[in-house]
Amino acid sequence: MTETILIKVGTNVLTKEDKTLDLDQIQSLVKQISALKEQGHRVILVSSGAVGAGLGINKFENIADQVVRKQILASIGQNKLIGIYTNFFKEHGITVAQALFTRSDFSNREKYLNMKQVLTALLDEGIVPIINENDVVSTEELGFGDNDILAAYTAAIIRADRLIIMTIVDGFYDKDPSNKDATLVCQVHKVDGKLIYACGDSKSTLGTGGMKSKIKAAYIATELGIEFIVMNGKKEKLENVMKKEFIGTTFHAKAKEKKSIFYWLLAGSEASGKVTVDEGAAQAVSKRKSLLFVGVINVYGGFKKGDTLEVFDTKGERIGLGISNFDSKKAKEINESPKEEQKKAKELIHCDNLKVLN
Repeated sequence: MTETILIKVGTNVLTKEDKTLDLDQIQSLVKQISALKEQGHRVILVSSGAVGAGLGINKFENIADQVVRKQILASIGQNKLIGIYTNFFKEHGITVAQALFTRSDFSNREKYLNMKQVLTALLDEGIVPIINENDVVSTEELGFGDNDILAAYTAAIIRADRLIIMTIVDGFYDKDPSNKDATLVCQVHKVDGKLIYACGDSKSTLGTGGMKSKIKAAYIATELGIEFIVMNGKKEKLENVMKKEFIGTTFHAKAKEKKSIFYWLLAGSEASGKVTVDEGAAQAVSKRKSLLFVGVINVYGGFKKGDTLEVFDTKGERIGLGISNFDSKKAKEINESPKEEQKKAKELIHCDNLKVLN
């Protein structure tokens, strides 16, 4: 069966011990992706490695500001990296396209829809889009944090069937893999807070992500019906992943979401406010019903009509994301009015614009 597959490859998979690019590894990756293309699959690649590519040109050790240094390395390295991919893919008769995204490209609904249209058209034409964050304009406050989250967002935009994370560990462990008694978890059926706690705070040298970011990405993907896989890109091959004959971790997806707006709500939009709801409203939300004011306890934040709101139950758990039918001033005014007046008001969030989170 033909699938739409997003592959994210981490910095340490693509670099050697001296942190410069490993051309043999990149050539192997291109060969593996080309084989998937020959089988009829649509493939999109989210690739780290721009900083490693930049180090091969100039280390810029005289630059004291490490953030600026990393941005410079990424900016000169990105051109080199895409050139290497272009040449290797050309050997297999495959054309590539480059796209550099920022967090705001996803949160802006108009930009999001345009990105979706372009990426879909590229895949339809048999082209392999190669994605990375636009490091020159992205900052810690305005960026994704790492390419794992970017990969999850991009997988959502193209409604991928599978998201494969290539890293230098064998998969997800029940505790920090540096512990001798750590055990590889091969199958995960639900992503929750316990998994994030088990990850610790490890981060890679050149990259910005650790296993915690991968769990967050897994949550986004599996909530939308996208299978999420973590495998060792130095040891395993993509063909074995497709055959389910590999050492790694598979995070099983929930049922595929059908509405486009739900993909954007979970993997794109940024919440401008939040509401807490009573038990009755929480149950209604879980059944994909509209959120009425009679079930709203409190309204927080400053937001406009059409902005995204987070919905929390009385236990403090986030149970939904939705688009507000009111601005914050009017919503708070209705929420503070008598119950009879609340019943007359339009729903705060219509069920068609409410993504339920379990």
